[in-house]
Amino acid sequence: MNLIKYLLCLYVFLATDAFSGETSLLLDNGAYKIPAIYSTPSSPGNYPAVILLHGTASNKNEVGDLYAVFAKQLREHNIASIRIDFAGTGDSEVDYLKYTLDSAVADANMARLFLTEQPQIDSDAIAVLGFSQGGLIAQLLVIEHPELAALVTWSSVVGDGNEAFLSLFQAKYPNALDNGFAQLTFDWRGPLSLSLQWFEQVKKQKSLTELANYTGPTLAIAGGADDIVDPISSVRLIQGVGSEDGQAVVLKGADHIFNVLDSAAHEDEVLLKITLQWLLEKLH
Repeated sequence: MNLIKYLLCLYVFLATDAFSGETSLLLDNGAYKIPAIYSTPSSPGNYPAVILLHGTASNKNEVGDLYAVFAKQLREHNIASIRIDFAGTGDSEVDYLKYTLDSAVADANMARLFLTEQPQIDSDAIAVLGFSQGGLIAQLLVIEHPELAALVTWSSVVGDGNEAFLSLFQAKYPNALDNGFAQLTFDWRGPLSLSLQWFEQVKKQKSLTELANYTGPTLAIAGGADDIVDPISSVRLIQGVGSEDGQAVVLKGADHIFNVLDSAAHEDEVLLKITLQWLLEKLH
């Protein structure tokens, strides 16, 4: 790695919890710092690893702490992981206007680079998992880095251009054209300003077409009761990927977030169990 590239990949460790096996850190992409949590098994060895990419307006731990829980499960099965906050979310100190497809893929790639630099990580056994829009970022990452060992998506958007975001484009694109951004509102958090640049990059992306060039094992899981992203999207992803080892799973009765906030439901537990078992088979 040359000096300039190395400087762009500098990271700063913030705190290590030896008991939990997790280290909080900042990845420096040259424009801003990316908050991240690096999770490693306690036993010695050369581990596989998973990059965890969150969805729109979420954070590195994901809704209902799904990623935090899953990182612990991975760690207990000798798989490391790294989860990050995209620009403007979680502990990120920059505005959400910095968030674009390009910035998100670049941030995810910083996490990939970090893992490849760790002596305890098997750089040939790094997978990426993306949730919702994070699933699109995961697709774009494996297109850019087809050497990644496996791709997993949960409730992922799928499709070239703005196909997966038609309702959002209809409602917000005119505002973005007029103002340079459009405001997004949510029930669970404050509003976010989505840049015109995000809209323009979405219009140009060809993820589904280009995914035909990715040949690694691929798993796409969706909720059968998802009313935000049609579960058929996960089937289309598996149909479009170039891998001969692809599997789509639709969990009956699960919503977009796999009912993780419903204490009486268990679809989230099934989601984690299926994903963990699949990764154990593909990465070990």
